[in-house]
Amino acid sequence: MIYIIQTIFEVAVVAFIVWGVFNEQKLVDFEEKVKANRRRRKLRLIEGTRSPAKKHCV
Repeated sequence: MIYIIQTIFEVAVVAFIVWGVFNEQKLVDFEEKVKANRRRRKLRLIEGTRSPAKKHCV
């Protein structure tokens, strides 16, 4: 069973790499979006998923 999951994961990784080669700009835009989101969470401009309290920050 573990080999099936591993094989599916490996196929997904290869497919993602191939997609990234042909859609490089979309991949770069996604990476920048993730980086900006992490920076905002670090600066506490947006609420993280781990925070149980509902606070509004502007």
